[in-house]
Amino acid sequence: MPNTKAVGVAFSDPEFESVSVTGAVSAGSVAAASVAATGNVTADSGVAVVAGGASAFLATSTAGLGIYVGSGAPTVSAAQGSLYIRTDGSSTSTRLYVNTNGSTTWTNVTTAA
Repeated sequence: MPNTKAVGVAFSDPEFESVSVTGAVSAGSVAAASVAATGNVTADSGVAVVAGGASAFLATSTAGLGIYVGSGAPTVSAAQGSLYIRTDGSSTSTRLYVNTNGSTTWTNVTTAA
């Protein structure tokens, strides 16, 4: 059975294997092998959108693989396959991008209207 511990403002434990959330929880930092939530998970809600992008969600052991959010065209370096959501995108070709080279090259994804 995985170790489960209560989460306060910030909690870290090398034996932390899982976090299970069934109500509202506010945490500054939680590290765990898995996180399960019933309801919404909110991350970086107090952080302003960064021009060019910043990481919002990083996944797997691949450095920099994740979902990035920002205003303007993406300039952030990320792993190949990462996604960038542009908060000020105004057309079907400026809302979403995918990283194609593991650095700062992003290709737009054409979305439906």
